[in-house]
Amino acid sequence: MFGRICIAELKKLIRSKTYMIWTFAFPLVLGTLFYFAFSTIYSSQKSETIPVVIEVTDGAINEYKTLEAFSNLDKDKISEDFEDYYTEKATAEAMGETFNKEEPLSEEVVDNIEAVKSYEDMKDYNLDLFPYEYLKCDKSQVDNISASDLPFIKVIEDLKYDEGTKMVKQVQVSSHEEAEKLLSDGDIAGIITVDSMTDIHLLVNGNGVKHSILSTIISEYKLEVGKAIDTINNDNSNLEKSDEIMDESTESIDFIEAKKMAGENKDPFVSYFYNLIAMVAIMGAMASLSLIVNSQANQSDTGIRIDCSPTVKLIHELAQLTAVVVLQTVIILFTLTYLIYILKINFGGDISYIYLTTFLASLVGDTLGFMIAHFGKLSGDKKEAILMVIMLGGGFLSGLMYGDMKMIVEQKAPWFNRINPSAVITDAFYSLNVFGVGPRYYRAIMYILITSGIMLLIGCLLSRRSSYKSL
Repeated sequence: MFGRICIAELKKLIRSKTYMIWTFAFPLVLGTLFYFAFSTIYSSQKSETIPVVIEVTDGAINEYKTLEAFSNLDKDKISEDFEDYYTEKATAEAMGETFNKEEPLSEEVVDNIEAVKSYEDMKDYNLDLFPYEYLKCDKSQVDNISASDLPFIKVIEDLKYDEGTKMVKQVQVSSHEEAEKLLSDGDIAGIITVDSMTDIHLLVNGNGVKHSILSTIISEYKLEVGKAIDTINNDNSNLEKSDEIMDESTESIDFIEAKKMAGENKDPFVSYFYNLIAMVAIMGAMASLSLIVNSQANQSDTGIRIDCSPTVKLIHELAQLTAVVVLQTVIILFTLTYLIYILKINFGGDISYIYLTTFLASLVGDTLGFMIAHFGKLSGDKKEAILMVIMLGGGFLSGLMYGDMKMIVEQKAPWFNRINPSAVITDAFYSLNVFGVGPRYYRAIMYILITSGIMLLIGCLLSRRSSYKSL
């Protein structure tokens, strides 16, 4: 029975002109248009040095000074001096002698140092109270820190394209107004403002390859530095080697950006093809929604007959979902094959993982439609409207219509990129391209699997709860 229902529904989908046009023909046409629109843009600009103005605030410099100071603080020497002090004091008191020696450090200084338990505490520390006499290095090493010493600036200076061309060039200006004029005149690609280790902003005039590269550099820098800060916060002892941890994170950025800036494919426009695959995956929701709604007794005459039949309703619906999964998998893998082998789009990363990711992505759309189809007693039109908002809104916010939109969302509301199915699917492809198979890729895949499982479970539970007093 399950197999017969599955085959029947599969035939119904194949005969549906609307479904086949939107999920099969439309993505192929759109992918072809993307190819002709973007194929030559990156190749013409990919080795050009990007001129930028970088503005570093005093707060960012002071933050790095504090990091260097705490990284070179000799706490063992402080402990030894206090131990000697209290030993001498106890000895003098035991012998009835006057003891006038002052403590190595004031109580206020000690309390402020002991209060530093995390990176945030260290960042907010007032250096006027710092015991410079207990530095392992010369005080001038901290005092002379300037903008050029900041990790972000070092990363920018070290970045090069594969052939050795410097990737980013700093343009010196005397004021912010001069920088804005250069930006408006098109003499620079952007203005980067560094307010702290993790608070970095990019101001651009328009969009293009150079702006996408700058956005990627900043995004990956913030990601790696964020990991370094988490490492420091997870263990207080890491405060003493904050500079080493931060250096390791920036070396990682240097390797990623300078030597393989975007894995096998440095073209930022490849993100449009990631979003195209995500769109095809999510569009599978329309098929599963349509089949399930039409089989519900409160939605159609066909649904009444199905509900009165001896077939278990949930088994019937799972057979319908299986039909959608089978056909949608064929369609999305065919679309991917067309992009890779006909249009020669380089997705980056291992080809087997690209196909695996594409298959798993299709499950998200299929189960999404299955879940929404069981939303209460809403009419089919209302359920379709909900699905369209998720499809179109999620696609737009993940960068299908505007490539930098996902980066904007990441800066303004990063949590949304974690729950937006389209964004997570594109992030899985991006992770393969930039980092290869690793933690970030596995996180994206785990999200896809968990989300698909949850939506399937919700749909099944709602299906079992559906009942009708009269038909």
